[in-house]
This record gives sequence, C-alpha cells and structure tokens, in this order.
Amino acid sequence: MKPNYLWTSSGARLRCIRSACDGNVNWIFLPGGPGLGSESLRGLTQILKMPGMIWHLDLPGDGSNTKTDSGFSHWSRALVEAVKALPNVILAAHSTGGMYALSTPALSRLLTGLVLMDTAPDASWQNRFMQFAVNHPIDGITELQKKYIKKPSNALLKQITVASAPYSFTKRGLRKGVALFKSLPFNYKACEWSAKHFDSTYRAKWVPDNMPVLIFAGAKDRIIPLDFFIASKKFQRKNIVFLRIKDAGHYPWIENPGQVAEAFNQYSRIVMARSAEKKGRR
Repeated sequence: MKPNYLWTSSGARLRCIRSACDGNVNWIFLPGGPGLGSESLRGLTQILKMPGMIWHLDLPGDGSNTKTDSGFSHWSRALVEAVKALPNVILAAHSTGGMYALSTPALSRLLTGLVLMDTAPDASWQNRFMQFAVNHPIDGITELQKKYIKKPSNALLKQITVASAPYSFTKRGLRKGVALFKSLPFNYKACEWSAKHFDSTYRAKWVPDNMPVLIFAGAKDRIIPLDFFIASKKFQRKNIVFLRIKDAGHYPWIENPGQVAEAFNQYSRIVMARSAEKKGRR
C-alpha cells in the first residue's frame, strides 16, 4: 500500500503501514533507540495479522524524522499528540520506547491497550547490562566508543550498534540482526539528549490498571530481560500478562516470529473481548 503520513504539531510522524477493513483499532508502534528509526520494527509489523490499522511512530529526532533539531526534548508531548491523533489506540513500544511510554502518565487516559516489548520499569537494567558487557567484551567496540566520545556522528553510532549486535541477538539471529542494523537510519543527537536527560534517571511514573497489558521479552535478551518487570511488585496486576519469547534476544521477532505474532493475536482477542463487554454494559 502507498504510505499515508500524519504529523503532529510537535513534529512526531505517524506512518500508516497497513490498513484493514476489519477492526477499528489503531496499533501504534514506537521504536527503541533513542534516535533509532521505526524501520527497526518493520520486521515485526510485517508478520502481524491481527485486526486494525498499523502505524509506525517516529518521535522528533528518531531515525529519519529530523525536521527539528531540538524537538526531541519535547518527546513526551509529541507522544501524547500522536496517540490523540487516532481513535482506539493500542501502543506497542520497544525498549527505550516502552520507558518513554511509562514516563507519560497522560497515556493512561488515552490508550485502549499497551504492549511493552523488551523494556524495563526503571533504569536498574543499565548497571546489569554494563556488567554483562564488561564480562563479555566485543573486539573493537571500545575504540569505536572512544572515537564517538571525541566526535559523535550518525555514522559512528551506527558502527557501534552494528558491532554490538551480538548483545542484541542470539547466534541464530545474528546475521539478520546485523543486516537490520546496517539498514537503519540513526540520529546521534536524539541519543545524546536521552543519555544526558533521561536514561540513567528513568523510573515508571504510572502502572496501567484499567486496560489490558502485554509485557514480553526474548528469553535470551541480554540487554533488558523480562526479570525486571517480574521482580516489580507494582506490575503484578490481573490486567498485566507477562510472556517470555523462546530462544530470542532483544528483538525477539527476529528469532521467533511465530510466537511473537501469536502473542499479538491472543492479546488482540483479549482487547476485542473487553471492548465487546463494555459495549454490552451500555
């Protein structure tokens, strides 16, 4: 289909990836990164079959959405504007995107549902991953990081990400993962802003209690395993379902697309049943 675009006043970009005649739900997919384009989710949204329209969301400064240099500092407002632009929104957010979602309490009144993928309830994942990286170093990354610190650029950020791919993927998924990273647009300015103003101090500001929530992660995710949510007492609620994707890493649809697609199908049925129940009460 020919892509359709929606822009918010803060510079967020919504791209319609798939329209569907069945279902009135709008699925918005928010990438991780930050500074990583929603193209990183293309392999995911291509395999999904649940009813509704599918949109890719790029916040200001994400990937190729670089119309405004300083727009990323208003990411929370841009995220709310994007969700408000469409009715019956289910937000599916990956990695840092999930952290942005949980840092935006206004979403609790706007969303029909929420899917959190390979993300965390606070910043404690960073120390754990940093220690893992120290114990499992990858040749060449330290030198690339030194160059990046001296003179950051999109090209160097991409090189570091590609070199770090073994942290994100299992051995079985590594070839596809490297090809994915090489194909993506990067924006180091958004990455730098988030590192200085968000990443290390992040803590979820709200916990969904009035909508169906699916939280999943690759069972072999070395960066942000599901354990952080499992250990969080405040996320132990009847409306929240946890799922480990077998034999998969930080982008679990790369290694196990079948289980990920079925997880979305099952979650979609839960949301639809809840909506039908609400209508029946009216």
